Amino acid sequence: MNRSDGSLVSSSTGVFYPYQHQDFYAMDSLFLSHLKQEEVWDFQSVSQVHLGFLGFLTLRGFLRETLSLPKLQVQGLSKHWKTYLAKVNFLGKGVAWESKDFIPNLVSDVSSPISEFGGKGHWATEFHWEKQDKETTSVFFAATDKQSDGDVAISDLMKDFLNYSQTNHYLERAYIRKENSSYLYLNSKEANPRVFFRDTPTDLPEFLFLVAELKTKPSTHSN
Repeated sequence: MNRSDGSLVSSSTGVFYPYQHQDFYAMDSLFLSHLKQEEVWDFQSVSQVHLGFLGFLTLRGFLRETLSLPKLQVQGLSKHWKTYLAKVNFLGKGVAWESKDFIPNLVSDVSSPISEFGGKGHWATEFHWEKQDKETTSVFFAATDKQSDGDVAISDLMKDFLNYSQTNHYLERAYIRKENSSYLYLNSKEANPRVFFRDTPTDLPEFLFLVAELKTKPSTHSN
């Protein structure tokens, strides 16, 4: 499907400058903004690796691929980003964006995550990624190019994800997005989890996206 005729895509070239933060709503507003025919994303103000940024960037790349647009270009990556992307060979996993900075493919024992949720034939493209850092695991899942008829419920993805993740973790926060709505999940030790819904339509093709942060459950030992 090629929709680069102006109905969904501006003919101009866009340069985008994300900045370091942890606000999923702000990421949503920027990374799901109107597409440009050619795009360059400058990450010089995002010095630390954050899976929210990586997930939204990857989602936007796949959406552009669905519309037969040129791959978006990324520049200004910090040493932390280059080291991480090289160590896990992220750009060798079939993602739909390119780095203007040289990123070597380091020999590593890091393997690609095995997707244990999704995979029901609703989407032609599904991508699942995880990043572990001490007691914290970050996860994102992006699905584009819808193949099935009818609506794909967010609740189905969340059910699969919780079954997958809660064996060894508890969910700290998550953001789930479709092309027309979003859910923000915030866990709290002092109160019940809170879920915030927003009806936020876009002009983008159908997609399903999840980014989440998990905490490792303390190990228990019987006496």
